[in-house]
Amino acid sequence: MPNILVVDDSATQIALITSVLHQQGLRVRTASNGLEALASLREHTPDLVITDMQMPEMNGVELIRAMRTECSLVPAVLVTAFGNEDLAAEALGVGAANYISKDHVGILLPDIVNRITAFAQANAQSLYLKGALTPTTFDFVLDCSIERITPLVSLIVRLLAAMNVLHTSDRIRIAEALDYLITHSIIHGNFEQPVRSTPMSIDYTRALVAEKLEDESLRAMTERIATVRLEVTRREARFVVAHEGSGQSIHHAPLPGTPQSFSDERGRGMLLLTSVMDEVFIDSAARNVTLVKYVSR
Repeated sequence: MPNILVVDDSATQIALITSVLHQQGLRVRTASNGLEALASLREHTPDLVITDMQMPEMNGVELIRAMRTECSLVPAVLVTAFGNEDLAAEALGVGAANYISKDHVGILLPDIVNRITAFAQANAQSLYLKGALTPTTFDFVLDCSIERITPLVSLIVRLLAAMNVLHTSDRIRIAEALDYLITHSIIHGNFEQPVRSTPMSIDYTRALVAEKLEDESLRAMTERIATVRLEVTRREARFVVAHEGSGQSIHHAPLPGTPQSFSDERGRGMLLLTSVMDEVFIDSAARNVTLVKYVSR
C-alpha cells in the first residue's frame, strides 16, 4: 500500500486531501510546511509527496527544488489555486511530476496518485535490469480501451530504466506527460469528444468509452487506433503519439501557464509536455505529436 506525504498549512485542505486518499486505501502522513516535510522525508521515505504552493517557512516550489537534491527518487505533485499559473509552471520546471488545481482535487487526485505510484513502482522494479537493454525502437498499437494506457506507459518506464537512460524523476515525469497525451489522442482525437473546461475523472472517461462502444452507429469511430513509438539512441529518447481521428487538437491549447490554460484541460496537458520535454513537435494535420528528451542534458 503506497505511503503519501501531504504538505499544507491549511488544516481544512489537509483534511480534504487526506479524505480523498483514505478513500483509495492509502496511508497518509502530513506536514504543515516544506521544512517539516523535509524532516519527515529524512525519517520516512514516502511513495509520493503532495504539496500546497503557498506555505510559511518553505513553499511548494522550494520544497520540490530541495527534494531534487535530498530525495530525488520521490515524485511530487503540486496543488495550486487559480491565479498561480506561473508558479505551477515553475514547479514543473524544477521537478514536479504533475500539478492540479485545488478545485479539481476530488476529480483528478485519485487517478494521478494511482498513476504516479504505478510508474514509480515500475521504475524501481526495473532498476535491477539497468543497462541490460540496448537502445532501440519499440512500436505499440492501442485500441480505444483507456484501461491499457497506464500499463503501456508503465512498460515504457521499465524499458527506459532497463536501457539506463534518463534520471528516475525524468522517467516518471515523462510517463505522466505520455499518459496525458495518449488519453487525449483517444478521447478527444479519435472519439472527437469536445474539450471541457472541467477535467474528466477516470470514472467519467470509462463511462464515456463504454457508452460509445455500445452504439453500433459509432463503430467506425470506436475502431480507430492510436500508436506510440519509443525510439532511444545514445543522444535522445523520442516518443511519437499518433491517432486517426479529427477531433480537437492539443495544438490549439491556450499558452501554458496563462489563466486561460487553467480553464482548458489541454492547457494543463501542454504545460506538462513543454515543461518535461526538451522539444515538442505537432504535425500540420495535428494527428502526430513528437516528444524529445535529450539523454545528455
